[in-house]
Amino acid sequence: MRRLLIVLFSLGLAAGCVSTSDSTETTVEPLETTSTTSRSQRTTEEPIDASGSTSVPSASGESDPRFASLDPGDPGGDAMGLAAARELGSIGDPTFPGLGNSGYDVQTYAINLDLTRPELVAETTVTLTALAELDSFHLDLVGLTIDEIRIDDEPALFMRDGREVIIRPPEPIESGQTVAVLVAYHGTPEPIADQDLPFNLGFQTQSWGTFVASEPVGAATWFPANDHPQDKALFTITISVPEGTTTAGPGQRTSSTTAEGVTTETWIAADPMSTYLASVATGAFDVSIETLDSGLVIRHAVHADAAIATGTELDTTVEMIAAFEERFGPYPFESYGILVVPEQLGFALENQTLSLFGTDIMTSPAAQPILAHELAHQWFGDNVSPAAWDDIWLNEGFATWAEWWWTERITGTNNVNTARFIPLEPLKGLPASGLFEINVYWRGGLTLEALRRDVGDEIFGQILREWSNRYGGGVASTQNFLDLVEELSGAGAADLVSQWIFAPTMPVLADE
Repeated sequence: MRRLLIVLFSLGLAAGCVSTSDSTETTVEPLETTSTTSRSQRTTEEPIDASGSTSVPSASGESDPRFASLDPGDPGGDAMGLAAARELGSIGDPTFPGLGNSGYDVQTYAINLDLTRPELVAETTVTLTALAELDSFHLDLVGLTIDEIRIDDEPALFMRDGREVIIRPPEPIESGQTVAVLVAYHGTPEPIADQDLPFNLGFQTQSWGTFVASEPVGAATWFPANDHPQDKALFTITISVPEGTTTAGPGQRTSSTTAEGVTTETWIAADPMSTYLASVATGAFDVSIETLDSGLVIRHAVHADAAIATGTELDTTVEMIAAFEERFGPYPFESYGILVVPEQLGFALENQTLSLFGTDIMTSPAAQPILAHELAHQWFGDNVSPAAWDDIWLNEGFATWAEWWWTERITGTNNVNTARFIPLEPLKGLPASGLFEINVYWRGGLTLEALRRDVGDEIFGQILREWSNRYGGGVASTQNFLDLVEELSGAGAADLVSQWIFAPTMPVLADE
């Protein structure tokens, strides 16, 4: 994400080339910790297993009779009851302490959106498995009015505290038990003002249609979620729109019906996905579909008002995928495409299987590098997602290196020589306002280039491919990467990478 500003900086074009969306924004206060003790607190550098899971102690907390006395659906409650419910705890992200929720693992999201009315009317069924006995648990949801919550079709109590929805099931959920949590809600989604740059996050409505850009904390603006990259799940998204409107979503469109002036389409993402990567779009899109010999479906959706700006920029997609597969291993999903909206977004975003672009990027000299960057994220960020937001360099550094590699391969331009002489801050210990600063991209990319120069192309390629093989479909941490480097190339290489990640002063890149 945010590649337009970074690339334009390097090209000396930042002034006058970037504008922000004209959508109405609502500023949401910075996230606060939702527990005094996180039930899944871990150190930033704790390795996790290849499935992306961590051990989670009991999250059940103590029952509170005042909470139990609430009427089903009553959003009220007293401070003592709310405090007891909040003991459940968040995931414990060091950058966003209140983001996500512990105690359960989401298996699937079934999201039903009705966009035929003046405001959104929706139902989301969250199928989750308890990791400990749960007297209550949390979901994330920003704004929007909750009409009811049912667990396995039984009414459940709930109350709200900021973006937290605190739910009390009719009976405690046993450890290992899987339940279906249906949340019915309505309202006008309100985008969140990004804490880093002047962009809006979440579900956004424009005069021409809708689109989603959630990274890092915007998913909860349009569906109730365990909104943290650690808890990946499968997604089914059903969208109802006025007849004649096109929809776009992740994965594959599996059904489309039209009756009484309403078109309803279903999109299914068959691979695990972090909440911030889920997306939908509606509007007058021209859709092109190509199925490769491998079975991979290439599906681009370009809004009619963005067609001239887009031109032929998407024609390199298949060539890019083939080149990246040689470097990184097989493309990890069943489809890929570009969604181009008629907006001056100021960024591009790697929504899983359907990267988001605006017309500003498509008309900039940086279009091809940014297309390469967002495609690379399908391996690095989408297939292997960060265990914590403090590990964001694993997304952006890898995609930046891939972008540099592609650019040099096609044009001969060596962007490493632009970045290597700029003093850049370390890659860890980032505040929320620093997740997408230039150091995350360029020092992250230089870290990988330093590793490549140290171990050679062959072993470097093995490391990149094994990263996807071992952690694909899950999440991984910086420590996981250091361990993999040491395993495949020795302690010396791991020490070198560690210096590039953590050292207060950026190391000097060795000459080739």
